[in-house]
Amino acid sequence: MNPAAPPPTGAHLAPDASPLHPPSVMHNTRILSSLGTLSACFSGLISGILGFTNLNGFLLYLISSIFTSFILLVLKCNFDVRRYIPQAHSNTSSADNQSSGSGGGKSIEWKGYWALTGINQENLLGFLLFWIGSFALIHVYD
Repeated sequence: MNPAAPPPTGAHLAPDASPLHPPSVMHNTRILSSLGTLSACFSGLISGILGFTNLNGFLLYLISSIFTSFILLVLKCNFDVRRYIPQAHSNTSSADNQSSGSGGGKSIEWKGYWALTGINQENLLGFLLFWIGSFALIHVYD
């Protein structure tokens, strides 16, 4: 079976089927990952150049991640994370969520906002690499 092939004509999807197109989800995930990594590395470079130490550098990382996610939310997602971020989308119907008492769509929507920030281990390590490297080159080896 060819997963990239269009569905046959007259095919109907189940009501609980995901409306997300898998190739688009993979593309969006790659783009968001790249933007999060670039944001983290850039903020690490700025932290090192400015000579930030301790919590000041991590605060700049947090602020830059939140700023980047806000810009993406406004410019690319049009304030609708459920449409573009797979973590903010549930495959179950709203009746299933209400009967199970899982809290509904608000908790899922916050997962989408968190995924949009890109605060994860990979980006944190990139931030640290650029922060330590630029700090050492500019302030230690002067």
